[in-house]
Amino acid sequence: MPVTPGSSSKLNTVRGVSAMLVTTSAEETSLATKVLPANILVKKSDGKVYLTDGTATLANIPVLVDQVLTVAEKTALSTAFSTGTYTAAAGGVVVHDATGKIDDGSLNVVSSGKIVESYLSEYIDQTTHKVLLSALPDTVRAGVTYVADITARDALSAEQKKSLAFVIDATGDATVTRGAAMYGWDETANSGAGAWIKIAEVESLDLNVAEIECSYTNAQAAGAVMYDHPLLIDPPTATDFVGYYEAANQAQSGS
Repeated sequence: MPVTPGSSSKLNTVRGVSAMLVTTSAEETSLATKVLPANILVKKSDGKVYLTDGTATLANIPVLVDQVLTVAEKTALSTAFSTGTYTAAAGGVVVHDATGKIDDGSLNVVSSGKIVESYLSEYIDQTTHKVLLSALPDTVRAGVTYVADITARDALSAEQKKSLAFVIDATGDATVTRGAAMYGWDETANSGAGAWIKIAEVESLDLNVAEIECSYTNAQAAGAVMYDHPLLIDPPTATDFVGYYEAANQAQSGS
């Protein structure tokens, strides 16, 4: 079979059947800059198995199988399988005992019966130890976020919008003339762009009872008339008196 000479940076592609390409230390040095065809298994002198990708040089091909177990690792496995007792190895091997359990302390996942917080950093704030809003379902509105004004309300993040927003000075809202207001974020409003919906206004709690009590001033302001003495409205006529008198006499005579 004719073989075409290779270049200075690439070896010839050899087609055939091979279990594995085994290299010596000397070969790895002399061929370090060569690029082998893709998908060739190479076992180097360090005991590791590599897989070529047709791009990386021999010195830089990725490891497919790491080197064999260390003596400490072999001891840990041997002890566990032969006696059923867990033995921690210096090399970091974790094995289970005869019942299938793994020592919690060696895993460093459980401490005092609880999962170590660092493993839950995606869900728990490591400083406040509280559940993050991002870990809650979007349908849950967790608590209240207090902000100074409407501008600060509008600057809240998507996660903060999941809670109610209590705006201390809500006069930036054209519908609020003074004081605070409470808002909830409706993501379906404004054609899906979302919008703040006012759900409460503190001004409505500042009712002045004096303005709605029954008084002459309030009655006059409402366009009504109020009197401070008995008033005979639509007085009776002479005919009414005669009729009343006759009816009273008939009642006394029993007729």
